[in-house]
Amino acid sequence: MLGRSKHFPIRTYLVIDWSMSESPDEPVTPLPDPPPRAGEGEVPDEFPSYAELAADPEIAALLKFEPVPRRGGTKAAWTPDLQRQFIALLAITGSPGKACAVLGKDRTGIRKIFDSPLGASFREAWEGAVALATRRGPVLEFVKPGTTPPAVDHRFKVPHPRAGEGADEGEGGETEGERRFAEARESIVMKLLRARRLYLQEICVDPAKRAAFEILTELPVDWAKAKRLEAQPDEPWRPPNLRTPDMLMTVEAGWLSEVTGGANKKAELMRVINAWRVKHGQAPIVSG
Repeated sequence: MLGRSKHFPIRTYLVIDWSMSESPDEPVTPLPDPPPRAGEGEVPDEFPSYAELAADPEIAALLKFEPVPRRGGTKAAWTPDLQRQFIALLAITGSPGKACAVLGKDRTGIRKIFDSPLGASFREAWEGAVALATRRGPVLEFVKPGTTPPAVDHRFKVPHPRAGEGADEGEGGETEGERRFAEARESIVMKLLRARRLYLQEICVDPAKRAAFEILTELPVDWAKAKRLEAQPDEPWRPPNLRTPDMLMTVEAGWLSEVTGGANKKAELMRVINAWRVKHGQAPIVSG
């Protein structure tokens, strides 16, 4: 038994070299290259061209920065020309997200350029472009892709009174139910807006939180008004929505605990106010 060799079975496979073509020598037609991403590196017609922007003396001064060197050879590379186009668009939009969207680029790449150790000159141009946009105001109103045009919302329409019951109509033909519904809706809208104003006032002294809010929401923010708890530029035409980033951040910070639960910043603020009132001989405020 010790000197006898042992044989193990070996499994083999039959491989047939066969193609779908009847003629094996027929050349293979290569697949066409995928089309380029729409809008990448091109400015839409409704925006001024790069040449027009560069002709502006104040914008031209911002374009003299030293571009951040990037690895070339890829379609996604932020070339020196694209970096200058971004700064030019930032000078008229004031929003990094909007400038990237116009160029068909992702914001992640431009943030890496901003954070680069070699990006001091680029960061200085960025700050100058935002300051210029703030001083001048946006040249064009940017419509974010996928934005739904406004329409009358009939989902919560007040039922029409039954025949014979009549309707207490006031000015403009509104019924009592319609007036009460409009007042309730306005009350909810103002509650959400006041909560967001409190959140903006809280973060207006923190540059990092301010930058995060602007990047995530892409909303125009007047931080001087935020410090005074005043209305923001988007409030007259953009109703608040608890599913949008600005309201989600407000909820996360604890300014709508009566709706969502969790931390209650309003209660903390009320305790501070009442402590100040008691210290100065005034009666505390009792919330209902």
